[in-house]
Amino acid sequence: MIKGRFKLYFPILYYFGEFLIIFLSTHIMLAYTFTMWSFVNELFIALWFIISIYFKSHVIGRDIKKSKLFKSSLKCLFFFSGLASILNLLFFSFQFNLSTIIIAATLFYFLMLLYRLTVDSILEKYRATGGNALNCLIIGYNSHGIELYNEMLKFPELGYRSNGVYTFNKKNKLSSFPYCGKFIDLSDNELSQFDRIFFSDKIKLKSQEKIIQKADKLNIKVSYIPELAFHDFKNFFISKISTVPYVSINNLPLDSKINLFLKRTFDFTFSLFVIIFILSWMIPIFGIIIKISSKGPVLFIQKREGYKGKVFNCVKFRTMVVNKFSDSIMADDNDARLTKFGKFLRLSTLDEMPQFLNVFIGDMSIVGPRPHPIKLNQDFREKIFNFDKRHRFKPGITGLAQSLGYSGFISSLNDMNNRVKMDIFYFKNWSIFFDLKIVLNTFFILLRGVFSKL
Repeated sequence: MIKGRFKLYFPILYYFGEFLIIFLSTHIMLAYTFTMWSFVNELFIALWFIISIYFKSHVIGRDIKKSKLFKSSLKCLFFFSGLASILNLLFFSFQFNLSTIIIAATLFYFLMLLYRLTVDSILEKYRATGGNALNCLIIGYNSHGIELYNEMLKFPELGYRSNGVYTFNKKNKLSSFPYCGKFIDLSDNELSQFDRIFFSDKIKLKSQEKIIQKADKLNIKVSYIPELAFHDFKNFFISKISTVPYVSINNLPLDSKINLFLKRTFDFTFSLFVIIFILSWMIPIFGIIIKISSKGPVLFIQKREGYKGKVFNCVKFRTMVVNKFSDSIMADDNDARLTKFGKFLRLSTLDEMPQFLNVFIGDMSIVGPRPHPIKLNQDFREKIFNFDKRHRFKPGITGLAQSLGYSGFISSLNDMNNRVKMDIFYFKNWSIFFDLKIVLNTFFILLRGVFSKL
C-alpha cells in the first residue's frame, strides 16, 4: 500500500516542485527587470516541461548516478535556453541586456540543479531507512548471487533488500552467507511478496526458463546476472546495482514511471471529459430506455480480472434481461437474453461507455487489453502461452485488437490467442502516440457501428 501511494504521489509532487522552481525564477527576473507577467511566461514554462520530458532529464531513481542526473539536466537546460532564445528572436523580440541574460540563466540553472540533486539525495536517505525499498529474491548460491547480496547490504540507499540467497532446487552446503532455501519450494503466495527476482546465469538453462515463466505468471520483474563476456548487449537492457551488472529480460516501455504518469494523465483527463460531456446525458437517457425495455438495473456490474490479476467491478450498460447465467455463459451477438435496445448497444459497443468511470477511479485505462470475465480467463489461462502477461498493466476500454476490428464474442482458441499476441505487441511498442492512434481507430469503428445499426 505504501509503495503504491509513493508511486502515485511522488511524480506529482516532483513536478510540482519543478513548477515552483521555474515559477520562482521567473518572478525574480520579472521583479529584477520591472516586467509584468504575460502569456509568454506561461509558454516558456510549458516549453520547459515538454523539453524535460523529451530528454527524460527528470528521471531520477535508484539506478541513476548523480553524475548522470547532472549531465542530463545540463543538456536539457542548454537546449531549453537555446530554443527559448530562437523563439524570442523569431516571434517576440524582447530586448535584454547581456548581464540580465547571464543572471537569469545562472539563477534558473542553479535552482533547478540544486532541486534535482536535493530530491535525489532525499530519496537516497529515504531508501536507506527502508522507504520505497524493493524486496528482492536472489537465486544462485555462487559468486553472482553472493556478490549481489553483499552490494545490497553495502549500499542501502539504492533501496534493494534481501534476506539472503536461494538455490534453485539443490540444498546448499554450509557457508557463512545467509541461505534461504530452494526456489522450487516457494509457493505462489510466498513469491508474490517479492518485487524483483534476480538469478545467476550460471544456473542451468531449463531452470532459468522455469524462473522466467513463474515470474511472468505472477507479473514480477525478473533480471539475470550475466557473465558479460558471453552476451550480445544489443538484445538486453543492462543496469547495475553499484558494481554488479544485471540484465533485465522483460522490461517494457510502461515499466518507466514517467510513461505510466503520462498514460495516467491521459486517462484521467480523457475520462473526465467523457464523464462531464457524454455520460452526464447518456446515462439518464439510455437508463430510461433500458428500464422501459426490461426490468432490472440500468448498469450491469461484473467481476473481472485486471492489473496483475486483481479483481475489480467492471461497469457496463445492461444489455440483457436479468438472469442467473450472466457470469457463467458468455453472450454472443445473437444471444436470446439480449433486449432489443441491448442488442443495439452491444453491436455498437456503446454498452462499454460507463467503463470511463472505471478509468476515472483508476481500475482501468483508456487503452489496454480488454478485461475478461473471471470464468473466461480460467478457461483460457492454461491453454494459451503467455496469457497472464496481458495482466501486467491495467486493462483498457479499447485495445489494439479492438482498434483493428476484433471485438465481441470470442469464438475459438485461435481467436483468443491472436488477441493475446496483439496485447503483448501493444505492451512492447507502447507510446502515447500509439494510444492516440488506437483511440482514433476505435472511434471510427464505433461510428460505423452506430450508424450501421440506426
